[in-house]
Amino acid sequence: MPTTIDLATLTAAQEEIVGALRDQCCQWEQDSADAAADGRLVNALMLEHWAFAADLMAGMVSSKFAGMFGQAVNAQIHWHSSGHSVEEQLLDALAIEVAGEQNEPISAIGF
Repeated sequence: MPTTIDLATLTAAQEEIVGALRDQCCQWEQDSADAAADGRLVNALMLEHWAFAADLMAGMVSSKFAGMFGQAVNAQIHWHSSGHSVEEQLLDALAIEVAGEQNEPISAIGF
């Protein structure tokens, strides 16, 4: 049996990592503005570059997680092959993930 990570775990990891990078980006942008206001232009430019790099990394990490998400969905579809079309299985997998993030039980949503 292949080992796969569940989609909820991937989503949570992506939100945490990308969120932390974006938060750091915002902090460095603010620090850059403060340094510029204080006349520390070299520091301001360095912090601006760091903020840009953090924003770039957030996009790259998000893209990598999207790829892993797709691989996990493909693995689930392949592993749980039930005679349904790939589109139906993909829709089912995504519906289950969305339902898992809801506050109501799945039975109340109609599954």
